[in-house]
Amino acid sequence: MSDEKRPLNIVFFDPNASKKMLTMLRLRRLGHQVEAPVDIGFCLALIGRGGVDVLAVELRPGDRWVPTLVEKLRALPPWAGAVATFGLTADFTGKALKMAEGMLLDGMRMHDVPDEALDEALHAAVKARLGVPGLDPARYADRAAEDIARDQEKLDTLATMIMPIREAEEGLISRTASDLADAFETLGLPVAAHAARQLAERPVADGVRFYALASSVVAARSLLRREYWAALRRAEALEKATADTISAPNA
Repeated sequence: MSDEKRPLNIVFFDPNASKKMLTMLRLRRLGHQVEAPVDIGFCLALIGRGGVDVLAVELRPGDRWVPTLVEKLRALPPWAGAVATFGLTADFTGKALKMAEGMLLDGMRMHDVPDEALDEALHAAVKARLGVPGLDPARYADRAAEDIARDQEKLDTLATMIMPIREAEEGLISRTASDLADAFETLGLPVAAHAARQLAERPVADGVRFYALASSVVAARSLLRREYWAALRRAEALEKATADTISAPNA
């Protein structure tokens, strides 16, 4: 299968939970793998694990969550630049188009375009990002549930280091956040690591970066939980397949 037609890994974000299911079903009908996190932090955590081709978003004039998500994506380290951004909309007034242009999205289409045209536009957006460094998704693929459980325990331990730095003096905040960033990197959680490094390098009053770090940790915990259950399902499927191939003893 050519790169122009290969299935894409898509993270889709629509703040309106009741309406996003139809878009998810359509994208999956086109053959793509689609995740639809419920919040911005989880979107960024998924992208941070690598292997995501497209961040697709629903464009509704006046919505503030989607522009915030795209802005946060662009603020991540250079590897996030490998992810194409794509807007979908049902707005015919032209306001959504201005949103897309203002957010510098790689592509945009109306919901009413034919499936073939939508698929072509998605691949065109991805092609525009070719050559940008990205994370290697193989680093996290097919990990055993036991390994993920150990990472969850380590993350829980690291999370206990966050609360005390909320009201600490800046020097302690910076040192603790730098240590946290290194630890998050070893766990393969680059979004949490990036938030920690921001806190270490540019402390801000009123807990602004503290809350950004805490949000990233919550998203990382959700991500590891999802990976843990996926690993259990893989193991169960493997056990069933092995059992089915055992031949009955000769009579």
